[in-house]
Amino acid sequence: MRFEFERSATEKLVIEDTEYKGRELVTLRIYFLADNEEWLPTKKGVTFKREQLEEVLAALTKIKNGG
Repeated sequence: MRFEFERSATEKLVIEDTEYKGRELVTLRIYFLADNEEWLPTKKGVTFKREQLEEVLAALTKIKNGG
C-alpha cells in the first residue's frame, strides 16, 4: 500500500508498507522531483517495524490532541 501527500510542487511525502529481508516495515520518506521529471527518494525519512505501528499511531494521536 502506498500513499502520497504533496508538500510543494517539487516535494512529496510517501508513506508505504514494505518488506525487507522478511521483515514487514512502514516507511515515511520525502521524495523530490528530479530534473528529468522523475520522483526520487531523499535520505529524509524514517522506517520502523510494522509491529510498532500502533505505538506510532498512539503518539501521533496524542500530538494531534495537544498532548
